Amino acid sequence: MKKIIALIVAGLMIAATAACGQTSAPQAPEAPQETTGSGQAEASQEATGEAGEFDAFIDNFTEPVTLDVAMMWPLNSETDAKSFALNTALERLARDYPNITVNYDGSVHDDYQTIMMTRSAANSIPDVYNVKGSWLRNFIANNQIGTVDEFKALDPDWFNSMYDGCMFDMLVDGKHYGVPFQLITCTLVIYNTEIYSSVGYDEFPKTWDELIDCMTKLKDAGYVPIGVGNSGQWVANSTVFGSLGFYGGGIQWFNDIMNRTGNGFMDAGMLNGVDKMYELASLGFFNDNINSIDHNEVISPYLNEQYASYINGSWSLGTLIAVAGDDQSVVDKSGVATLPSFDGAIGPAPAASIGSGWGQAYSASLSPAEKYAAYLLIKYTTDEEWCQSLFEKGDFGAIVGNRDYSQSSPVVQKYVQAYQSWNAGPLYDCHFDPAVIDSMNMNFQDILANNITAEEWGRRVQAEYEIS
Repeated sequence: MKKIIALIVAGLMIAATAACGQTSAPQAPEAPQETTGSGQAEASQEATGEAGEFDAFIDNFTEPVTLDVAMMWPLNSETDAKSFALNTALERLARDYPNITVNYDGSVHDDYQTIMMTRSAANSIPDVYNVKGSWLRNFIANNQIGTVDEFKALDPDWFNSMYDGCMFDMLVDGKHYGVPFQLITCTLVIYNTEIYSSVGYDEFPKTWDELIDCMTKLKDAGYVPIGVGNSGQWVANSTVFGSLGFYGGGIQWFNDIMNRTGNGFMDAGMLNGVDKMYELASLGFFNDNINSIDHNEVISPYLNEQYASYINGSWSLGTLIAVAGDDQSVVDKSGVATLPSFDGAIGPAPAASIGSGWGQAYSASLSPAEKYAAYLLIKYTTDEEWCQSLFEKGDFGAIVGNRDYSQSSPVVQKYVQAYQSWNAGPLYDCHFDPAVIDSMNMNFQDILANNITAEEWGRRVQAEYEIS
């Protein structure tokens, strides 16, 4: 079994590198397309920084340094894999560099986004922080973020081991402004195989017609077919539209948006994907409280077998396992899939949005000593040991590595296997202008409530896109 899993993982690494290098890293407006199959950030992304300004610190770094750090993980969480990894990383840093003091401010994902927008507006950016790909251009314009490319000279092996597609999410005008701490897959459907089998589906539906039939039967049997928690608004965009929009518009639509070409948010193919989301909602396949619970609140009703399945991202696997606790019976019989394609789609199927979305960044105003300390903290929260800590809890870092999943939860093993067959689409809400993303998200809530059509959604978002 161990040898088989090792081969599966090796295939996962190849698939992730090829997929992220091709589809999830389409051509950006002012940067060439990412290279494929290397597992490294190369070509136009080649780091140009030198280690020169850090020479005084590399061999004898004893100067006391205090870093103000803000991230989206509470240190006391018992269910967040990244909280576990962060505690481990901070313990390592304190042991290896006792001269670095970390003043840490942690919060959950949705609160963190609001906090950081407020701090950015007040120009009070932390010394080290989690940055979302869509924030980069504004932060660069406001001189609130520094490039991480110069860190490559300090440890090329670490820097070059990141997946290409993950680095793409941190790229602006040929420079990287964050180091990825994760490799995520959105549009991940976790489903109860026994419940699905009870309505005649021994595997997740492969076509849209099969999906509608299966969901109808699940609803008739008294289950919520698909749980989604969209109170933070981003979930519908990331985890539902991520695949449906990619199927409908293909990679060309993403490139057109980034280059301000094409039909924008009135693109007929992409709107076909929005209409599919509307269809799922109009048929009552989602939970009634979809817009009032968050992405983690779908897990308990799933474990209680009220929900036949739920949609989230790969980051939820570790949380699912942790919340289940001693009773892993539902987890063990869970399957993993992505949404199927539909008639008229042009994007390759099956597909999911794959990349990093977020990275570790630092303030552009740091002194050389603070910047070196920031480099160390960023490295410790993205490196191989960080990834291993995540792996132990069912989560996934951004480092290329061959891990033994033979002792992992069955649902993690199923994800590793399924991932190999998926095409990688871009993470829209980590690249588009923040104001456009906000408009997409707010109007997706209306789509889910069946208050507007796909065309009206497109008109509203297009209006914001044209002034952004």
